[in-house]
Amino acid sequence: MAGNITSLGIGSGVLTADIIDKLKEADKSAIITPLDTKIDLNKQKQEAYSLLSSFMTTLKGSASALSDDTIFAAKKVDVSGDAIVTVDAGTNIESFTLETTKLAKKDVTQFGAMADRDTTPIATGSGVLNINGVEIAYDASMKLEDLAQAITDAGGDDFSASILKTGEGAYNLIVSSKETGVANALTISDTDGLLASELMTPYEETTNPNGYKKVQEAADAEFVYNGITMTRASNTIDDIAVGLNITLKKEGDSANVNISFETQNIVDEVQNFVDAYNELISNISDMTLADTETGQEGVFNNDSFVKSISRELGSMLSSMNIGGQTLTGLGAETTNLAGEPEMLYIFDVDQNGKLSVNTANLEKKLNDDPEGMKELFSGAYDEDYNPTDGFFDLINNKLEEYTGSGKLLSNYETSLETEAKNLAQSRTSALESLNVRYDTMAARFAAYDAIINQINSQFASLQMMIDSENQ
Repeated sequence: MAGNITSLGIGSGVLTADIIDKLKEADKSAIITPLDTKIDLNKQKQEAYSLLSSFMTTLKGSASALSDDTIFAAKKVDVSGDAIVTVDAGTNIESFTLETTKLAKKDVTQFGAMADRDTTPIATGSGVLNINGVEIAYDASMKLEDLAQAITDAGGDDFSASILKTGEGAYNLIVSSKETGVANALTISDTDGLLASELMTPYEETTNPNGYKKVQEAADAEFVYNGITMTRASNTIDDIAVGLNITLKKEGDSANVNISFETQNIVDEVQNFVDAYNELISNISDMTLADTETGQEGVFNNDSFVKSISRELGSMLSSMNIGGQTLTGLGAETTNLAGEPEMLYIFDVDQNGKLSVNTANLEKKLNDDPEGMKELFSGAYDEDYNPTDGFFDLINNKLEEYTGSGKLLSNYETSLETEAKNLAQSRTSALESLNVRYDTMAARFAAYDAIINQINSQFASLQMMIDSENQ
C-alpha cells in the first residue's frame, strides 16, 4: 500500500502517498463502485423475488382449492329444533322432518343409603352380587367404596358403580349401564342375601326414602323421520343414510331439517383468490415501475421475465375458454325492472389489471346452477368418462409452470444466485488487481523519489561549489 512508504515524497515533494491514494480512489470509483452497485441491486432482487414467490404460492393455493371439486361437496344444514344434525361432504340427501318421541336412556339403580363410604361393613358375611350374570364377590370386611370398585372392575364395558352423597350421613351406591338402550338393561340380585339390609331394602316414600330402587329404566330412542317411526339404542344416530348424523336432544322436540348446497366456503375461497391475485399484480407493478416523470424505478424495471408474469396472468383471465365462456365473462342471468334480460357478471378486471368479484352474483349463480358452476370451476367428466378441466384447473396448471422445484421461478432464483456469486468473484478479483497495481506503483514512486533525492543532493553539492568559486 502507498501509505506504508513513509519516506515517499521526501526527495521530490511531488511523488507523495497522497497522490497514489487519490489515484487509487479514482480507479475504485470507476471499477469497484459499479460492481458494488450491481451487487446491491442483486441483493434487492433476491429479496423482492422471495416476496414474489410467496405471493405466487398463495395464489396457487387458492386456485388449487377451487380446482378441487370437493369444495362443492359441502352441505349447509339448518335445524329448526333442538336436535343436532350434520351432513358429511358429498352426502346426497334431501331435507327432512324429525320428531323426537323418546330419548334413549341408560339403566340406573340406586342401592339403599349407608351411613358412610369407608367405615361400615356392607355385608354380614361372604356372598355374591349378580349383575346380568356377572358375579361380584363380597365379604364382611368390605366397605361401600370397596363394593363400588369391585362392581366397576367387573362391569368392564357394560356397567359401573359410583357413590353419591344424598344427604347428611346418607351415601348411596349407584349402578348404571354404560350405554343406553333396552338391550343394556341391568338385572341385579344378591345371590346369598348377606348384603347389609340398608342396601337392599326397597324404597318407600315415607318409611324408607333412601331405599333400593330403579332410578331409570333402560330405554331405546323413538323418533319419527320424515313420517316414519324408528327406534335406536342410542340418541346418536348415523345409520339412516350414509353421511347423515343425528343427535336427539329433547323429548317432544319437532324439527324441520333443511339441507342445502353450501356456498359460503366457495365464496370465501374465490375472495381469497381475488385478494391473492391483486396482491401479486400490485407488487409486480411496483417492482417493475419505471416512472420517467418522478424518476422512480422498481427493482425489476428492466426485467422482462418478471414483467411477463402479470401479462401472462392477465391474458389468462380473459382468454381461457370453456364451452364458449370466459372467466371474466361469467355471469348470472336475471331480468331488470323493464323486464329485459340482464347479465350480472361475477368477475371484473379494471384498467389497472385489478380483479374483483361480485359475491352476490356469485352466490346467485352457485344457487341457481351448482352443478354447472362445479364443472366451470373444477371440471367434470365427458361422455367417455375422461376428466375435463375447469377454469381453476387451467389457472392452477399455468401457475404450476412457475412454482415448484425446477420451474420458472426456481430457475430465476438460481440465476440471481449465480449472478450474485459471479459479481462477488469479479469484485474480489478487481480489488486484488487494483491493490497489486498500486502496490507496484508505490514501490516505483519510492525508487524514483530516491533517485530524485540523490540528484537533489548532488545538485546541492554542485551549487555549494559554484557559490564558493563566486566568493
